[in-house]
Amino acid sequence: MRSNSGLSNRSLFTDAIFTLYVEGGGGQPGKGSTDVVFWRAIFTRLRPEIRITISVLGGKPQLETIAKKVASNDVRNSIVAMDADFDELLNEKIQSPFVIYTYGYSWENDVFYGPSLILAIERLLHMDQLPSHVLEGLTNSYEELLHGLRPFVNIDFYLRALKTSLFPQMSPGHFISHDPATAKPFLNTLSLRKKYIETLRKVPVAKRRNRPKLSIIDTASYTQGHAIEFLMRKVVAFAVRLGGRTMNVNDDLLFQTIVPAFCDATLGSTLPIRSYYTNMLQNITSQAQEAN
Repeated sequence: MRSNSGLSNRSLFTDAIFTLYVEGGGGQPGKGSTDVVFWRAIFTRLRPEIRITISVLGGKPQLETIAKKVASNDVRNSIVAMDADFDELLNEKIQSPFVIYTYGYSWENDVFYGPSLILAIERLLHMDQLPSHVLEGLTNSYEELLHGLRPFVNIDFYLRALKTSLFPQMSPGHFISHDPATAKPFLNTLSLRKKYIETLRKVPVAKRRNRPKLSIIDTASYTQGHAIEFLMRKVVAFAVRLGGRTMNVNDDLLFQTIVPAFCDATLGSTLPIRSYYTNMLQNITSQAQEAN
């Protein structure tokens, strides 16, 4: 990792005001990352005058190391953007206007916000508005799946407080599947329960604390990012099938469709998620002006 002065001066060589450090690259610095596209979209849509150059730094632990230096002013001219995970609920956020977090657990949770999801499916179907049967099927499937995951999101939160986890230890394909005939997705909750029991047994009894009094009800915002992305890919494929089209909704197609839909339907709205990002970027501008 570069020295503090090297990190602070990096933006000077790119005609940017800030270097924005993001997660990704499979934990390897300098690799490509979908986080780059997401955070570029946030800044371009909401505050295009904030000139940034984006650097993929690796996993969250690497980012947190720099974030602490940014928060203490040891590193300047830099912004660190991270997935929120359960950090706010566990009071683990690093406090600084230049350390920013996603609205939900991860960027995947944010882009699959309801209006964005509908618009993405409309574009995949080349429709101006979803037919009633498609919208009804989509809504029912979406709500049923998220309702089924809610207990396990709370289990994941509980395990995270014990310094372990549920969803990050499992491939989403182990508990999310679909009917080959209809493409309708469904959950295999038995595998989740087995993993929970297996994981909890590894925690010494003396370290097991009482479950948090807080109960998470917003499953869409707090399901682990890779799991919500896999789930929503199944939901989108089901809705597309209901709309009369058969296509391979792979990760790349979904990503290339959902991010523009997020920009138009969610960042272009008056929804709380837009307000969250707008205020966060405004804080960056205000603090930068005060520093100068």
